Amino acid sequence: MSIRKYIAYLRTVETGSITQAANELGYTQSAVSKMISDLEQDWQVKLLTRNHSGIEISSDGMVLLPTIREIVKDYEDLNFAVSELHGVQSGTLRLGCFTSLAISLLPEILKDFHQTYPNIQIQLMTGEYYEISEWLRRGAIDCGFLAIPASNDFETTTILHDTMVAILPKDHPMADASVFPLEQLPHENFVRLMEIEDYEFNRLLDHYNIHPEVTYDTTSDFALLSMVEAGLGISIVHSLLIKPGRYRVATLPLNVKQSREIGIAVKKGFLPSTITQLFLQHVVDYTKDMGEITVIRH
Repeated sequence: MSIRKYIAYLRTVETGSITQAANELGYTQSAVSKMISDLEQDWQVKLLTRNHSGIEISSDGMVLLPTIREIVKDYEDLNFAVSELHGVQSGTLRLGCFTSLAISLLPEILKDFHQTYPNIQIQLMTGEYYEISEWLRRGAIDCGFLAIPASNDFETTTILHDTMVAILPKDHPMADASVFPLEQLPHENFVRLMEIEDYEFNRLLDHYNIHPEVTYDTTSDFALLSMVEAGLGISIVHSLLIKPGRYRVATLPLNVKQSREIGIAVKKGFLPSTITQLFLQHVVDYTKDMGEITVIRH
């Protein structure tokens, strides 16, 4: 069946790897290679090129990709419509999300979505904003959560605001204070989260000309929380990161307000699949009364 070949080729392009596409689709690597080779022979075009870094889509493949993607989407929509006729709404949603949302609010959203659509499988990929953006552009995910404003490549819907707060060790002298003054930062050991895109935090520091004494750098949200819990320093984070309450830290509002706008995005110019549209609406409905997320915990 040609549709299987289209799907195999599409997933290979989206993942950039025949091996990964084969693993996701449940085929052997040789089977995926054979399906792509069959398409190339049938159409008399080269769909992939190979180089030292792996494989990439050819110029002919780029021309055909939008049509192939549309055929696969229509096929998935058809399968979903047929499943509805049998009273079972089934399919797969590929979702991108950043860590703080993935460990806090997202599980609640997915649980609620699963109760309504128990036969829809979710494939969750977590990463930084730039990674989620790239996955959306490539078509590796159907939709993703991003900070707003996002690239003009995407259609976005704002769902909530996430306030920045200070986190301190429980035995810190200011642990019981009502607010944390930014002016105090240069006098503290500071644990910094090294993110490629940390616009909100950098904008906050630049605006108030604050230069914290960075004692520790980490790329891990969880390491940062553990380091503050252990008394190695303080930090400034988004409320969503500490919403689960798994770490024993004191949480204080800042003496100035700073928050990020969070939205859910799809690729502009492409009609989302039926399943994606269902999830988008579910997220909007679930978060419509949340407004601003602020977690204050001592």
